[in-house]
Amino acid sequence: MAAAMSLEELAGQVLMVGATGSGSLPDWNRSFLSKVRPGGVVLFGFNIPEDPLDLVPYIEELSAASGGLRPFVAVDHEGGPVFRFRHGMTRLPAARDLGRGGVGLASAAGGVAGSELRALGISMNLAPVVEALDERNDAFLGLRAWSASPEESGRLARAFLEACQGAGTAGTLKHFPGNASVDPHHGRAVLDASMEELEAGHLLSFRLSLQGKPAAVMLSHVTVPAIDPDRPATLSPAAVDLLKRGLGFGGIVLTDDLLMQGLGGEPAAPANAVAALAAGADMLMVSGGAAIMKIRDAIVAAVGDGSLGRDRLEDAAARIIAQKLRFGLPGEGPEERAVRAEGFRELVRRNGVAFSAALEAGRTEAGRSMGQ
Repeated sequence: MAAAMSLEELAGQVLMVGATGSGSLPDWNRSFLSKVRPGGVVLFGFNIPEDPLDLVPYIEELSAASGGLRPFVAVDHEGGPVFRFRHGMTRLPAARDLGRGGVGLASAAGGVAGSELRALGISMNLAPVVEALDERNDAFLGLRAWSASPEESGRLARAFLEACQGAGTAGTLKHFPGNASVDPHHGRAVLDASMEELEAGHLLSFRLSLQGKPAAVMLSHVTVPAIDPDRPATLSPAAVDLLKRGLGFGGIVLTDDLLMQGLGGEPAAPANAVAALAAGADMLMVSGGAAIMKIRDAIVAAVGDGSLGRDRLEDAAARIIAQKLRFGLPGEGPEERAVRAEGFRELVRRNGVAFSAALEAGRTEAGRSMGQ
């Protein structure tokens, strides 16, 4: 399927872009998406209406405008402070609080997240966080980390992931290979750890959680001198090779937003997009703005001048298409999506009851652990 695509279609397929609007898609954005034909669309808080069900027609518009293969529609849905919905969804606590309740509660949260997102037409959850909390990343991650134990973090992230994907929503482990104290939204982050420390910490967490076969792994914009002293992980062949070959990951290697200041912001985005693909990343997140078309055109130009091989672009697109097939996006009809949406409110009601019971069981488990 990837080999049959035109160069412009391939360049669009490897992009996950932001969109405007909420309950409806503006005409100009519809036209823009039809030109780019992105492989994914990422939703932010401003895209989420008061009533989550109002997302259903909006997502249909997004998908129709994107043309070709139905795009992944993604959102950050971790719980706690990273929760884009205001009303109408089962509220999930932060990973730190879920982690205290053990694997059972993490799994319950993942199942709730996956079932409710897919009922709305959201097909990818940009969660869970994998890396354990330590003195290097505490300022950035805080409540978003499951545990200070790398082994426990990996087990809990895997439980959330497997349940989320089992409910029909693709999951994303993040942020490989880790984070530092600086928020990459605002500046350059450096994780100064030896390979021995990485193996015992972050990489152990990822090895354990990768056993859940995630659809995607999100790269961090952090520079890790022990892996590559010159480039952040997003642009580093060594970092991507560690993930793909070293850890055996065969799904989508997804970048974090290329417009973040940790990579130089919007002016650097087109060159960084080409560099990320050349390094082995498969899907590029671009939150919005004029940069989207500039990036698409930069990819096409790079293949044209030979600085990026079409085979690398086909490989990236093939990994994305494989996950779309795995989660049933191409074969899913409007009737099936309508049935899911019709049952949404009842699903949320049942999830609320079941998750309350899981929370109570988790509190009991946490109490036992503290007593021991």
